[in-house]
Amino acid sequence: MPGLFKIMQTLILLGLVIAKCTWTSEAHKYKGCFSTEKLEHRALKILHRNRYQTDVHIDETQYHKLGMKKTCPTVLRSQSVDYNNRSVSPWRYSIDSMEGRFPEKIVVAECLCQGCLIIKGPRHHGAQHHAYNSVPIEQTQMVLMKTVCLNNPEKYSLTSHFVKVPIACTCVRSRI
Repeated sequence: MPGLFKIMQTLILLGLVIAKCTWTSEAHKYKGCFSTEKLEHRALKILHRNRYQTDVHIDETQYHKLGMKKTCPTVLRSQSVDYNNRSVSPWRYSIDSMEGRFPEKIVVAECLCQGCLIIKGPRHHGAQHHAYNSVPIEQTQMVLMKTVCLNNPEKYSLTSHFVKVPIACTCVRSRI
């Protein structure tokens, strides 16, 4: 019986190790509490170390506000150099902004049509066809969230989270 007890003890310990690894993969809290002035520097350092661009300047005049009314075009702009304008599933870029998140602003794609544009005729006039759906293509990105330190409410720590960010749209067959 002592051998069986040892095996059970080992299995329980292994289960705890696996559970700990699963919990830490969802969110990771970085050690240390920082003042507001040092927090942004620390966040940029963590993002840079994890190979995320930290020197991106977003010119907000080029983007729409997230959630603004969007219209599905009826003409494809085939002369455009931008994929989002030539696609049969066109999209536009908007800015998702959240205070207390690093990066605070993330550029996201919003599909302009529910269906896909089917080209008819030589002038690239199209009609939205609902046998197909425009769906976003998503990429996982790490973000850091500012959290108040329990032992010092005037300082903050960082917790990493992984979010899915829409980066483009594509056309797929409808499930119906």
